[in-house]
Amino acid sequence: MKREIGNVLRRFVNICCYIFIIMVIIGPVLHILEGINNTQIEFLTICAGVAALSSLVFISSRELQGAAWWGRELICLLINIAVVLPLTHYVGLWHSILGMITVIMLVIIIAFGNHLVEFIFDMWTAKQINNKISDIRHKDSMGDYKQ
Repeated sequence: MKREIGNVLRRFVNICCYIFIIMVIIGPVLHILEGINNTQIEFLTICAGVAALSSLVFISSRELQGAAWWGRELICLLINIAVVLPLTHYVGLWHSILGMITVIMLVIIIAFGNHLVEFIFDMWTAKQINNKISDIRHKDSMGDYKQ
């Protein structure tokens, strides 16, 4: 459980970073923002928290593959869209169908961007584990490792 809390906090920070990068850089370029106020920042932080918590649907006693993973991904996206759309509309971040579609696309992009970061983090962890195993095997073959 402690590990999952750490994962949720890491996802929360990642998602906040994605949101604010989009708000600061892409928003003005695409003219989807006229400015942002403190209330909007607060609601976006709540959206990031919900998105981080929604990743808990991926907890499983066995590794998820194929349809099981995609099904949970769809549930996670639906949870995020169900929370983000009304909150972002309420605080005035979008007012038209185009704005709504933009928000939905940003939720999808952020979700898969977060999965990419998780994948890279998992690959780094696997590399570290493989290096340790290789070191142990090397020591064992050299006779330096004693049981």
